[in-house]
Amino acid sequence: MNKAHDKALNEPLVQPKNILWSALGNNNLGIKSRVILLGTIPAMLFAIILGGYAISNVFGVLNQTLSERGRIIASHLAPVTEYGVISGNRQILQKLVQQVLVNEQEVRTVLVIDNKGTVLALSGRPLPKDLIKRIHLNNISELSQKSSIIFTAPIYRSLVEIDDITRTYDADLELNKSEAQQQIGQVYVDLSNQTLQNIKQDLISKILLIGLLGLLVSALIAWRIGRNITKPIQEIANAVNKVSEGIYAQMITENSSGELKTLQKGFNSMSSSLKHAHDEMQDKINDATTMLRHQAQHDDLTGLINRREFEARLERSLKNVYEANAQHIFCYMDLDQFKLVNDTSGHVAGDDLLRQISTLFANHMRDRDTLARLGGDEFGLLLENCSLADANQITNTILKIVRDYRFIHDDKIFNIGVSIGIVVVNASFASVSDIIHAADSACYSAKKAGRNQSFLFSAGDIEVTQHRSEVEAISDITDEINDEQFMLYCQPIVPLSVNVPALHHFEILIRKVSADGQILLPTSFIPSAERYHLMPNIDRWVIRKTFAAYREMLDKSLEKCNYVFSINLSGTSVSDKTLLGYIREQLAIYAVPATAICFEITETSAIVNLKHTMHLFTSLRKLGCRFALDDFGSGMSSFTYLKNFEVDYLKIDGTFVKEMHINKIDHAMVRSIHSVAEAMNIKTVAEFVENVEILKELKIIGVHYGQGMHIGSPVTIKKLIENFSQLNS
Repeated sequence: MNKAHDKALNEPLVQPKNILWSALGNNNLGIKSRVILLGTIPAMLFAIILGGYAISNVFGVLNQTLSERGRIIASHLAPVTEYGVISGNRQILQKLVQQVLVNEQEVRTVLVIDNKGTVLALSGRPLPKDLIKRIHLNNISELSQKSSIIFTAPIYRSLVEIDDITRTYDADLELNKSEAQQQIGQVYVDLSNQTLQNIKQDLISKILLIGLLGLLVSALIAWRIGRNITKPIQEIANAVNKVSEGIYAQMITENSSGELKTLQKGFNSMSSSLKHAHDEMQDKINDATTMLRHQAQHDDLTGLINRREFEARLERSLKNVYEANAQHIFCYMDLDQFKLVNDTSGHVAGDDLLRQISTLFANHMRDRDTLARLGGDEFGLLLENCSLADANQITNTILKIVRDYRFIHDDKIFNIGVSIGIVVVNASFASVSDIIHAADSACYSAKKAGRNQSFLFSAGDIEVTQHRSEVEAISDITDEINDEQFMLYCQPIVPLSVNVPALHHFEILIRKVSADGQILLPTSFIPSAERYHLMPNIDRWVIRKTFAAYREMLDKSLEKCNYVFSINLSGTSVSDKTLLGYIREQLAIYAVPATAICFEITETSAIVNLKHTMHLFTSLRKLGCRFALDDFGSGMSSFTYLKNFEVDYLKIDGTFVKEMHINKIDHAMVRSIHSVAEAMNIKTVAEFVENVEILKELKIIGVHYGQGMHIGSPVTIKKLIENFSQLNS
């Protein structure tokens, strides 16, 4: 019982320590909760330790008192019962044990037995025989049980008479005489410990109640102290939370002292700095946002709004047409001589021209009008709520100021023109894209009509319809041309004189395959492809496919192919500085002999960028390639430029050939071109040989080669390869 009680007292002494550290180490607790725990947990530990110590001592005294009392009862009763045991007077013994049971409340059983184990007197509950036997065999004087303690004392036969049974029994004297005395019986006293247990429970309850009251008082004191300590800290924490939410103007009252006051001052200083830094940063963000918005809406070069912003405003204007039945005018303006300035004086001059023209346009606009640079040398003008008569007056003013304007750069003077396509923005248009396409078509018509003029869009115009068809024809051309979009054809260039080698010479031609499978001639898509800068991609595709076809013919003839293929190069491709490298790369990939390739360049394309054209000619001729100057005679200074180029063939412009048999002037032009070419040791090729009369006149003049429907019509390159295979089989 004592060991179990001591274990129960010792176990709680370790657990509060673990609770304290786990509670204080919990990151979810606030400062105030930690202060309360810090004030109450030590008090609780102190109360537990003090209560445990008090209970342990008191319980020890109570247990010792009970044991002493039991031993005294047993030791006093033993000599009193001696006479009764000797005499066998059970009546006297019974009265003695009953008297003890009555006088002592905690006594539950009093038993007297003799040496033979015979019960001489019993008062209270009988004790089990096996228990008595175990006590006797083990010579136990005190045995603790669950609800009582059994005490025993031996009964000895005295050598002297007992005068007074009430005389105090001298235990020491009895011990000294034990060897000489004879034991005649045994006294058993069963003493109940229930009263002691009740006293203990009452004591524990009172100690616990006092501990709880003390704990509550400690908690209250800790709460008051914690509130005073943590209130300023909580104010700082709340202010920090608001700062983290973006509310930087937070100031707290500096009403503390010591470290807390330093913390409050530091926070107020930090909050002021953050607010100042945030305001400065916000100003910079606003400035940057304004700048980015301006950059996103305006052209960097001219400062005008850009295409994206212009289309957004045009979209709003179209919406206004449907909602308010308004009318607006859209003018699509394209400079006429911008490419000439760029090619002759460089892009720096071109940029300067664009800036000056933008200023000219802006100075003659109404305040409510919108002027934008749509890209390159193209400008857009949106005249809101404007009649067609007023629009014509504005465009005529623009045409005049541009016509009178002279652009000067590096001592060079340029006359600049502008072509304007005018569109009335009304309910007939479904989208901004339709409006821009219509204006582009009208601008194209203005250029085709002679440039430096305006053209009003009308959906039924033949030119507009034709231009729209051309644009639709190139709408599917991208950087990576699909081999299903185009086909290669070839037309023979036939010798007309016995003085030239009988080579198999063919000009490579291109056809476009429409979405519905129709074969489109170059006149239906080349002009638009040139305008939208798609020709370099097309030319490179033609070069690659032509080299691949020639490689196939070489493979079929075991490298014995004496054909010559002429490939046309656009003016845009000639100006491309990377074209030379591409041609070299393709010659190496397909291992095509350079002498089998002839490049045709129109006279107009050659003189636009004369220096670069001469460099391209020289570099490719070193590889072995041949050159032909196409459409020769169409320019006014053809013979002047001819001496600058080292070419192999002159292709006489077909406009002189197709009527030379009935027109003396055309006949004289063909004869003159051929004479100059022969003097320069250049072979001539006559285009548009459409009948036998033209062929006869060409042979009389001595033109070296002819090309036309009368001599040979175009066939697909695939068909040419099939015929070649049959000849070499």
